[in-house]
Amino acid sequence: MKTKIPVLICIDVEPDAFFVSRQDPEPWKGYELTHAYIREWRSALQQLTGDAVHVSWFIRMDPQVALAHGRASWAVEHYPKLFQEAIEAGDELGAHVHTYRWCENSGDWLDDHGHDDWVAECLDTAVEGYRASFGTPCRSLRFGNYWSGTEAINRAEALGFRFDLTIEPGLPPNALDSRKPPHSGDLPDYYRVPREPYAPSRSDFRRRARPGERDITLLPLTSSHLRYGWGPRSLRQRFRRLRHNGWRHRRQDTPLSLWRDWSPPNDFSVMLDRAMAQQRQPYLAFAIHSNAPVEPGSLPRIDHCLQALTSHPERSRFVFCTPAEAMATLQGNASGNASGGPSR
Repeated sequence: MKTKIPVLICIDVEPDAFFVSRQDPEPWKGYELTHAYIREWRSALQQLTGDAVHVSWFIRMDPQVALAHGRASWAVEHYPKLFQEAIEAGDELGAHVHTYRWCENSGDWLDDHGHDDWVAECLDTAVEGYRASFGTPCRSLRFGNYWSGTEAINRAEALGFRFDLTIEPGLPPNALDSRKPPHSGDLPDYYRVPREPYAPSRSDFRRRARPGERDITLLPLTSSHLRYGWGPRSLRQRFRRLRHNGWRHRRQDTPLSLWRDWSPPNDFSVMLDRAMAQQRQPYLAFAIHSNAPVEPGSLPRIDHCLQALTSHPERSRFVFCTPAEAMATLQGNASGNASGGPSR
């Protein structure tokens, strides 16, 4: 009997556009369509496996939403039935925090993660909006635009967050979409971060803390590696991968993004195999943006990846779960291994 493999599907619930209008903010049509898609996908998967399927919804409730829509909790108030449906399904509801600040001088948004006081205000706004909406503390977090930081994680822990699923191992620094607002500060590189859940150091969130030192756990998203040929260009790619990620993580250098078009010899199913082969305790974690249905070609690529995931040869071991459930499963697997039980 083989151990179970936790699978985390993270969905960022946010506006369709990066540049949200302050005068005429639009409904989040992408979220409406994403929720309908997940409903059908969940139903089909539950009928196929007979098991419960839980996903995690990370809701935008930061100052940009508050300024554009009048209150940080606008999405929960505007879509109460959809969020109630998620709660009844046993899903996780967390916070997706962007650090957009309105600049009066330019009349536009700035992603102001370069200032710790503003990041703290964005986190505080999200926590207050969540508590006002659901009456409970918010436990799970994803920052926006690939960004995270040491002070931000320390602040998140102090506010009661217990899980963060922002990090994408192997991602280079400043890997930001040029279509998004400009930003202050730099985006960190995630070349040499751990590829498994870990408690972060208080001095550098990309390094491990000593055991028992922290209350927050970072769960990096899944990374795999591309298969290259043996020409000069391929050799340069291999060398670059090794130089950036080090020997230990050289085969987990490519974020396994659902929105990408994966094709042989690097199709999604094979990339999953490579990822799991590198993990001591396999788990899978992926993120989806709710604006995918309104981005041309994005939803079909996501659907292709999810279908490959749910038809994978190891699918009988997959448990689609929340962050807390994932950690409980991994801890149970570790206990079973320590007592002489099955490993993989």
